[in-house]
Amino acid sequence: MEPDDMIEWTPFRLFTRESLFNIERRIAEEEAAKAPTESDDEDDDLDEPSQHEENLRPNPKLEASRKLPPSLEDYPPEFVGKPLEDLDEYYHNQKTFVVLNKDKLIFRFSATNAIFLLSPFNPIRRVAIYILVHPYPFCSVLS
Repeated sequence: MEPDDMIEWTPFRLFTRESLFNIERRIAEEEAAKAPTESDDEDDDLDEPSQHEENLRPNPKLEASRKLPPSLEDYPPEFVGKPLEDLDEYYHNQKTFVVLNKDKLIFRFSATNAIFLLSPFNPIRRVAIYILVHPYPFCSVLS
């Protein structure tokens, strides 16, 4: 058995610069696909969404501030407090990532620059996110 065969598929993937690049690429592809159809449909008064857009809705089980569904509760402990690619297919073309805490709660964040300066990969932002999702209140530690 080869090493690649032993790796089990998991929906949990770390959010990396490559992940952000892939999201930006998908957004650009969708905009490019919409551009020719919009120019052709200028005469039409009906703005009907495509079949794919019509059926795609956020998964209520994967909403922010909810616990992971039982089917996803077994995730590697090394992913606690770290940015992961969004689990919900609805957000595959939006700049978002999720962070899970020890209580298996989902926190969803924007992957755009915070305060126009801090990218999702900035160490200051990562520490702030880790503190935010930590179950123990740091305010009582500081006082």
